[in-house]
Amino acid sequence: MSFKDTLIAIFVIFLWATSLIVQKIALGHISIYILSFLRLLSVVPLLLFYSKPTHPISRYFLAGLFWNALNWLFLGFGLKSGVGPGLSSFLMQTNILFGVLFCFLFLREKVTPIEIAGMTVAFLGAYLLTQATYGNTFDMPFLGIIAILISAVCWGIGFTLLKKFKIGAGMADNVWLSVISIPSLMAIPFIIEGPQEAIHNFTHLSYIGVLCSIYVGLVSTVWAGYLWLSLAQRVSSLKQTPFMLLLPVFTCLLSALILNESLTFSQIIAGTVILLGVFIARFQLLFQKIYATKFSKKKTFQNSSSEIPETNKNLNNYKNSITKIEDSFLRKKAYKKS
Repeated sequence: MSFKDTLIAIFVIFLWATSLIVQKIALGHISIYILSFLRLLSVVPLLLFYSKPTHPISRYFLAGLFWNALNWLFLGFGLKSGVGPGLSSFLMQTNILFGVLFCFLFLREKVTPIEIAGMTVAFLGAYLLTQATYGNTFDMPFLGIIAILISAVCWGIGFTLLKKFKIGAGMADNVWLSVISIPSLMAIPFIIEGPQEAIHNFTHLSYIGVLCSIYVGLVSTVWAGYLWLSLAQRVSSLKQTPFMLLLPVFTCLLSALILNESLTFSQIIAGTVILLGVFIARFQLLFQKIYATKFSKKKTFQNSSSEIPETNKNLNNYKNSITKIEDSFLRKKAYKKS
């Protein structure tokens, strides 16, 4: 993963963090399920520029079913059942683990011990950040926890399918992936909230909620989604997905800057642990280069040490040769005098 790809991954996480801030503002005016539907609906005008899909429609439908629809459906069940924001935020991060696991099992991507260790440290930091932000997250409904974990599994399956089908390398892929998922996301409010409440929410839309939906749709879903999925076609999942653990760090910082939320010392410590874990997971090449440099220096020193006796031996041979020549010269000189 090049330095440019690293910057792209960090920039995508930053865009998603801004999207979460906008969604926090929008949720005061609109249902989260209506918001998820409208964010994809805002992508429809882009079909004027990307009218032709680059892959079969069935592939967009299958990947979008897991990536967008089922992911949001089970997440909605979990939130509706009473799982608190702290535990739900932490459980949602498990989608990274499932994405890496499925890519390892089905796409045969390589996994190194250093990457696993880094992700473990970052995951610990995410848990500490959850505790520092929301306090005690236990005593939650079991079925709600299972639903959020299933949501994370669906995200992992969708991510693996997108990599397998090579969907996301172009902007047209992201547009069609969003549009093909609109009918499924439109049905989710009716399933979770009920027809009466869903109809009421659709007929009483707030313009603030609509504007926030457009921002989330164009910036987060299309632009950031395009950058993220195109990056997924170039690098392995374990090199890419650890950056997603930076999302709560950016979100906390932006909340403190934009929404004037307090940033505690515990959050700073937890965020530092996440950064350390991502650094370990991503910059294993740096450690490998350091090890290779030390090994090469050690080998060079050993070679130079082994060459010293040989050099001394050659020097002694040279001295002996000089001595023999001098003795021969003196003998000839003495013979002439006699």
